[in-house]
Amino acid sequence: MSGYSFDANILIDALWDHPPAHEEIRRASASGGRIWISRMAWIEVLSKGDESLVRDALRFLARFSIDEVDEETALRAASLRRERPRLKSLDAIIFASAQVRGRVLITRNTRDFPAQMPGIRVPYRLERDPI
Repeated sequence: MSGYSFDANILIDALWDHPPAHEEIRRASASGGRIWISRMAWIEVLSKGDESLVRDALRFLARFSIDEVDEETALRAASLRRERPRLKSLDAIIFASAQVRGRVLITRNTRDFPAQMPGIRVPYRLERDPI
């Protein structure tokens, strides 16, 4: 794996000033490569809050490179959904974006992406996260 992609939940935590989220973004940035998000994670973040929160989120998201949803990503996402029918399309696309580009997905979504799954990093949990 080379590089890191962030799931929407980590980005939203950072926007809510959750220190572990900021620490994880700094850690990934310090690795020397660019940090990435799927266009689907970008959409998910921007779907929360009012216009002032969206403006702040756009400024925050500008530091990330965007993985657009191309045919290869879409095919991989469809394959992930066939393998795991409970996986939502949004999550499948976010994970597929990281997978096809050889990146680790940083998430706290352990329901869909167990920490021991290859290509997944779960840097922290919130008290309300499901086990």
